[in-house]
Amino acid sequence: MPKKKCEYHGDDNDKNSVYMFHHQILDINLFTNADTFDQAMMKFDLCGFPDRDNWKIFLECANQPTRGKNARKAR
Repeated sequence: MPKKKCEYHGDDNDKNSVYMFHHQILDINLFTNADTFDQAMMKFDLCGFPDRDNWKIFLECANQPTRGKNARKAR
C-alpha cells in the first residue's frame, strides 16, 4: 500500500499537530505546527541547534483531558 502524501495545512488547527521541542539544560521551548513527526523534525533541523541530545520532543494530542470541544463523551 503506498504512503499517503501529507501536505502542510498552514493555520488549519484541525489538521496540524503542535510539537514542542524542550531543551533540558537551558529550559527553552520551541513550538511548531506540523502534519507528521518527520515534518516536525525537518523544521527542527532547519534551526541548526547544537547538542541534539539535550532536546526532547512533545506532541499535543487532539483529545485533551478537558471539558472543551475535543472532550471524550462519557460511555
